[in-house]
Amino acid sequence: EKAALAIFDGMKKVHGLGSRERLLLQIAVILHDCGKYISMSRNAECSYHIIMATEIIGLSHKEREIIANTVKYNTADWESFEDMSTRKFYSKKDYLLTAKLTAILRLANALDRSHRQKFKSIKASLRDSDLVVTVESTEDMTLEMTSFATKTAFFEEVYSVRPVLKQKKLL
Repeated sequence: EKAALAIFDGMKKVHGLGSRERLLLQIAVILHDCGKYISMSRNAECSYHIIMATEIIGLSHKEREIIANTVKYNTADWESFEDMSTRKFYSKKDYLLTAKLTAILRLANALDRSHRQKFKSIKASLRDSDLVVTVESTEDMTLEMTSFATKTAFFEEVYSVRPVLKQKKLL
């Protein structure tokens, strides 16, 4: 959650999203693995169905759909607008918002690939056309760095910003 919100905050100048979208991202991060309780092999689809079947106080149906799709496409292959727009609630604006949130969730999820929360702190800042994500850690981050590298292409496609991961070793 810290990673996703740090990336979101570091990208404010680029994404143009506000506090409500930040909340949607935060909820998506919290719920992103909920489908694994039903199926480890089809967790993306199961997560989508769990979220859509659950009324969440304070969220509209459209917001729930955006969260559910953000969670789904965290691991599932991204679909075209034509495929996603067959759902009656999906506009071009919703599609773009889902893409932006999904790109951030994918990067943040890669930073905790081992599920051991290896970093002590995280900072994300824009430098020219790069998003520099700096983590402080005493642990080996090889798995996270490899996973992060595999998730950068979608992020770059959505934002036209190249994510770069840097580790500060703590003593």
